[in-house]
Amino acid sequence: MSSSVSVDHSQPEGLRAKTNWIVDAARAIEQSRDGGADRRMPGGVYVLDREHVLATPRDNGDSRYPYGRDGFNFWVYASGYMHSNEGLYSHFMRASQGQEPNIAFFAGLEDGHGFCPVPLLSVPKLPDRPGTRFERYTVLSNSAAYFITTSDTLRFVVRVFVDTEKAICFSVQAANLADHEQSLYLSSYFNPFLRHEVHVGAEDAWFKEVQVIDPVKGSDSLSGFLVRVNEDVDRTNSVSNWGIFRRSLSLGPGCRMTRHEATTARMQFVGGARSSLHNAAALSAGTFGQPQKVCTFVDNAIAGDLLHLKLAANTDARLDIVFSHTDGAKQARQQVHAPVDSSEIDRQLHRLEQDDHDRHNTLELTIGQTDPKYTHPKVFNAFIEHLKRQVEFCALIKGYVQLSTNSLIGIRDVCQAIEALAAWNPDAARAKLIEAIGFTEPGGRCFRQYSLPSKNGTIGRMDLRPFIDQGSWIVSCTVSYLKYTGKYGVLNEEVGYHRIVDEANSQVEPANERDSVLMHLFKIMRYLLDHRDHGHTGCVRALYGDWNDAMDGLGVSMDPSQTYGTGVSVMATLHVYQNCLEMIDLLLALDDERYIKHVKAYRAAAESIREGLQKYAVVSNDKGHARILHGWGDRRSYLVGGFNDPDDVARDGLMSNVFWVLSGMLKHTPDQEWMILDAFNRLDDKYGLKTFYPSFPPNVRGVGRIGKLPPGTAENGAAYIHATAFAIMALFQIGKPKRAWDQLVKILPFTDIHENLSHSPFVMPNSYGLNPEKFIDGQNMNDWQTGSSNVVLKTLLRYVFGIEPVFGGLWIQPAGWAPFKDFSARTMVRGCEVHVKCETDAPRGRVFFVNGQRAEGAYDPTMKIDKLWISPQQIAQKKLEIRITG
Repeated sequence: MSSSVSVDHSQPEGLRAKTNWIVDAARAIEQSRDGGADRRMPGGVYVLDREHVLATPRDNGDSRYPYGRDGFNFWVYASGYMHSNEGLYSHFMRASQGQEPNIAFFAGLEDGHGFCPVPLLSVPKLPDRPGTRFERYTVLSNSAAYFITTSDTLRFVVRVFVDTEKAICFSVQAANLADHEQSLYLSSYFNPFLRHEVHVGAEDAWFKEVQVIDPVKGSDSLSGFLVRVNEDVDRTNSVSNWGIFRRSLSLGPGCRMTRHEATTARMQFVGGARSSLHNAAALSAGTFGQPQKVCTFVDNAIAGDLLHLKLAANTDARLDIVFSHTDGAKQARQQVHAPVDSSEIDRQLHRLEQDDHDRHNTLELTIGQTDPKYTHPKVFNAFIEHLKRQVEFCALIKGYVQLSTNSLIGIRDVCQAIEALAAWNPDAARAKLIEAIGFTEPGGRCFRQYSLPSKNGTIGRMDLRPFIDQGSWIVSCTVSYLKYTGKYGVLNEEVGYHRIVDEANSQVEPANERDSVLMHLFKIMRYLLDHRDHGHTGCVRALYGDWNDAMDGLGVSMDPSQTYGTGVSVMATLHVYQNCLEMIDLLLALDDERYIKHVKAYRAAAESIREGLQKYAVVSNDKGHARILHGWGDRRSYLVGGFNDPDDVARDGLMSNVFWVLSGMLKHTPDQEWMILDAFNRLDDKYGLKTFYPSFPPNVRGVGRIGKLPPGTAENGAAYIHATAFAIMALFQIGKPKRAWDQLVKILPFTDIHENLSHSPFVMPNSYGLNPEKFIDGQNMNDWQTGSSNVVLKTLLRYVFGIEPVFGGLWIQPAGWAPFKDFSARTMVRGCEVHVKCETDAPRGRVFFVNGQRAEGAYDPTMKIDKLWISPQQIAQKKLEIRITG
């Protein structure tokens, strides 16, 4: 067999056909001479096509995918663990690793002494049946997850997805591959939570009731389950939350159900208080005995069943279960009798897949043949598709992704993601931007995090800690959105404010004031510029902190009567400098004499900031070596990120160096490029550029909580990928593409160095730890909800594929080196479809063609490339085919 794996990329209809397609694709990978090297990711994950990844069982981590929309998060893990929440309301609570899952499926095979249970997910982990070998394949796609358990004679699949009404649809299929009849059972187990809590409480069982609901006489449905959970809203109000399980069974020709049992008592399912799903008595016996049809108070109520089946040769049976939820008793009792149509479930999934395709099809980025030292095209191109879904997820979150009372919607986080999302879903980006801008105080102060009002209009939880950088991200995001879309009407859209009522208790209320988006930007800029150290350095005061959350000590005042002093964040100062330039460009593009005074004011502020940074942010030692500081404390009483930090250590900080480039400051100090590259050299390590090096020990004066993190983790001396990705963007900007790609290989999770990756390799994680003394080497804190995703995507789009919209036109500027021979990029810019095709290994210099006509490029001495200017008149053509050679 050839070393490349042949996989049919068509999407067959029908669950059995889809299951067979997955098994055939997985086995083709297994049987290939190189083990599917051109599709392999770390963690036993393989690319089947650009929408489907195959995840084999592993014990050193887990991969996952979120399903749902509009704030409903249903997480499905390759291991089989599943949990869901909407805000602080959890339908199914998350189980810790190794614990009994709250959703589980089993098959039971007769073994002469009863039944041998076979888990149809990888959890709970049970011993294999003697003499029977099952292979397991888990496939996570953009719209559904598939868990396949297969042998020579039987094949099972569990498929799960969330429909547009936020119902969770489970389909369990058992296929008899033998030429004779086989007997078995299918069993499902659900332990719903249905409470506004972040932890399971000792008294929860007292207020939960599950009952079996017999099917309507004459219907083809199976019995269902009705769940009621009572919880107190406050001292005087209580509500009932309802969960509904509807079920149906479809039998192939010659198949029959011989017995059906349903129970609502966990102890009856597992066998008693000392048992669990790992040794459930009912699964071994194949019966619940006398099934308990209602359970409350004395046991944890669950929804469990056993369906005994006879499967004719080469046929199958399919069990469909739909879980929905409501807060109305009448609706619940009506819904539980609604029929379940397996064909309609399949059609719903097809519509979801089509909707997903249509949402993301506007942006397409693909590469051709590559140097395998860097990546494989099948892996890279599939990663781009999942990365787009990750950015969309981060941009459109509605809070509580981590199921914590502090897991709110971060202004800086969501604005960075919106900026990337505008490249292919500008309408959704605009709506979220307007939402975020509304969480600004009338004086221009942006909240750090916010949550959305409840259904009855109650104001949500806020994080009002004055991290100084929040407003900067709103300005940058709005400007980027306008460059991409040209929809200046958003600047006139009226948006409200929120007034702080009680800062100590994070209480706010809607302000009786509305302004245009542009006026919000003016007020935000005024707030940022007002909070400079006007009496001394002219730089931006850190207040509670900046982008680097863990570095939250610089702003503390030496005066006990003052909360915040004159301590400075250099990164935040550089970002405000960038904001001044962005506002100047925006106002000049508007070409309105009303804004001349604003332009002059921002130019003056930018000049003042530049002078302050050049005077105070760059320090030298007696050997003539120079460094850019991370910042300093009140009254410049100590420096951080220089030659003598408060712990008497010379230390580098990454982000101040990075933003010296990204803000445009380097254009005025080009001789300092070497200083930045030297800092990058000192910060470089196995998994990329560290955020700080050396790490901070505990209790360093004036830096905050960063020293509480173990060395080599998160921001404290590790490759915190969000920061490293910004640095890669800076390297591309200064014409160092080879060096940028060497760093990209270190942070992209699917490359060979990430053998210890503990999360999903097909989306960006947030960090790679490295501390051998503590047995940390490449593991991650988290995946999916991380700002590294949008920075990586923006870097690829702007500098690798080279599409950079600006006011007045568009630059086509692929970097001067790439590890692949060709690429294709397609996106929409201001209503124009821009399609760029580039041959990077052409023998002569770079040549441009626009719609078949040769075009002249312009040399960029900073990026060290020829790049192409696309005028507004060309964009107005609505379609541009741009070909580049060289």
